[in-house]
Amino acid sequence: MITKITLKNAATYGEEETVIDSLKKINFFYGGNGSGKTTITKVISDVSNHPDCNIEWRNNRSLKSIVFNEDFVKENFSQPDSLKGIFTLGADAKETENKIQTKKTEIDTFTEKIDALKQTLTRKLTEKEQEENSFKTKCWNIKKKYDEEFKDTFTGTRNSEEKFKKKIIEEFSHNTDELRDLEYLKNHAQIVFKKDLQKIDNVDLFAVDDLEDIEKNEITKTKIIGKQDVDIAKMIHKLQNHDWVKQGKTFYDKNYDEAANAYICPFCQSPTDESFRKQLEDYFDEAYSKNMDILENLITSYKEMETSIVDYLNGLSENKNDYISNKTQEIEDKKQIILRTIKNNLQLLEKKEDNPSISIELEALTEMINSVNKIITSVNNKIDEHNAITENQGEEQEKLKSLVWKYITNELEIDYDNYITNISDIEKATKSLEDNIRNAETKIIDIKKGIGELEKQIKSIKPTIDSINKILSNSGFKNFLLKPTADKKHYIILRPDGNIAKKTLSEGERSFIVFLYFYHLLEGVLNVEDNINEDRIVIIDDPVSSLDSEVLFIVSTLIKQILVNARNDKGSIKQIFVLTHNTYFFKEVSFISNRDSQNDRNDTMYFIVRKIDGLSEIDNYAVNPIKTTYHLLWQEIKKESIDCISLQNSMRRILEHYFKILGGISIEKIIDQFSIKEEQLICRSLLSWINEGSHEVFDDINISMTVENSELYKQVFRRIFEIEKQINHYNLMMNSQ
Repeated sequence: MITKITLKNAATYGEEETVIDSLKKINFFYGGNGSGKTTITKVISDVSNHPDCNIEWRNNRSLKSIVFNEDFVKENFSQPDSLKGIFTLGADAKETENKIQTKKTEIDTFTEKIDALKQTLTRKLTEKEQEENSFKTKCWNIKKKYDEEFKDTFTGTRNSEEKFKKKIIEEFSHNTDELRDLEYLKNHAQIVFKKDLQKIDNVDLFAVDDLEDIEKNEITKTKIIGKQDVDIAKMIHKLQNHDWVKQGKTFYDKNYDEAANAYICPFCQSPTDESFRKQLEDYFDEAYSKNMDILENLITSYKEMETSIVDYLNGLSENKNDYISNKTQEIEDKKQIILRTIKNNLQLLEKKEDNPSISIELEALTEMINSVNKIITSVNNKIDEHNAITENQGEEQEKLKSLVWKYITNELEIDYDNYITNISDIEKATKSLEDNIRNAETKIIDIKKGIGELEKQIKSIKPTIDSINKILSNSGFKNFLLKPTADKKHYIILRPDGNIAKKTLSEGERSFIVFLYFYHLLEGVLNVEDNINEDRIVIIDDPVSSLDSEVLFIVSTLIKQILVNARNDKGSIKQIFVLTHNTYFFKEVSFISNRDSQNDRNDTMYFIVRKIDGLSEIDNYAVNPIKTTYHLLWQEIKKESIDCISLQNSMRRILEHYFKILGGISIEKIIDQFSIKEEQLICRSLLSWINEGSHEVFDDINISMTVENSELYKQVFRRIFEIEKQINHYNLMMNSQ
């Protein structure tokens, strides 16, 4: 059955979609001529002719539509003399009918099986959707977790959960890259996706060869003393005052007294002889002086080395290279240790210089400098990688993206394995269900073919002729009847004298027989090969034009029987639409659903179709909203969306209807109760239709309803009931449902 109708750009339905939903098995539509009812029937009959409209079917299963409207009349009454015969089952084929019924029971069994399978299939599809959504959510959470670091890798999938999930699944299927740690990926991403990437110069290492030579110089460990075979040497050696004597000699050499013609001892102030002086000179001989020169050169070289090391380390601190910057603290820590070591070693050398006879051991700097060089080597390796990336940045970007996706998929591996397993199980189950459904549907098709073959044996147009002629006779239409043609496939309409009557039928006769033809077509087919039992929906659009009240009652009764059969699932009709502008017919045909005080059925829905400002609108009701024409006029007044002309006319018709029944009112007396001229004019315009022959007076009234004065009209309308002491009736009607 139809679950939803969408109307757009069709006749009185405009650009804005008009949606008819809440449809039930039985659907009544009430609306005036030209309100938009027939458009609904045409859309149902052939939605392909209305590209902006749409019909939704339950379970996407469309049914055959049989539509009674003007198009049906034209199509079936356009032949010159005859009508197509309607084939139904004959009355003399009991055994065959029993076989057909058995096959129908088989169809019902398979249909129930299909319904159960489809319910299970729906559950499985829901499970699949839940699995898809669950895995999609897990993928998206990973995306949000790493989005800031790897936004360039995620380009093209960052704004779509579905695209990101598909990319993850794709990477699982072919990504064979090695798994790299997160820190590497983050650092690498900062390089390869940098927009202004430039090559960087390598950093020089500090040459340690000269430093190694200084540190290996044995002079630091050599005790520098004088010549041992000099007499004075025994005393110096005994006293171990080599350095004291050396320092004293410096002062001794400066303390020559010309008067005494001798060197004065700087300690005892006594003149010394030439022999003593010569012993001092011999003691501090050439070897001693050479060692001292070596020591002094070593100290000078060490100080120069200090300058080079400090300059180098300071240069590293000032280098703005990002890779060195990452090592700044590590280099600074080593720098402080190196500077302290240099300071300590210089102090030892100075001490050795002052006391050449002592042996000292310098703290090795070479290993410390090499530790700095090791850091610089690692920096240079990074720089080499950086420069290699710079030379081929695009290719490196793609490599890194692949590595990032590998990392992402690795983190989702367990979830992915569970997802694939579950989806695979569900898809196997759904395929099995779909295969079973197709097999069952094929069985139904085969059974229906069998039913069709059986029906061909007993289908006839005669039962339809007999039924229509009986209804015509019982309804008083005795001056024409139906007879089969010679080919037993068509009907002709004959007068009692045998003349063809089709072209001479009155409008009422024509309307009645057309409806009877339609009525019987609901239980038959126009071609003997067609399936009588095919499920169908029925649309009946205003079948009571040009019918008198008696025939209208008969048509209503026939339609009510159709409704009863459909409600009780008797026959092949699964859904019915009845559309009319006739209040009496609407009340008659909908009476079947008016069995309790609430007029509320689960299988029935009511719709009112209105045309406002040239566009159709549709409202739906669970309870029948149509009582009488008079009640409908009050319903119009209570609607907020009614246009001004309809509102004004509804007020006039209510006043005309009610006060004609009440009688004895004076228009002028009522008008005199209004003191404001505009209210008087409004009152006169509303009451002028009550008196016959008042249209000329009304034509002279120069006032019309607008949106701005509509509320004033409503106030005057209410005041008229107050003046005539009929306010209780007004309140009753305005408060009624």
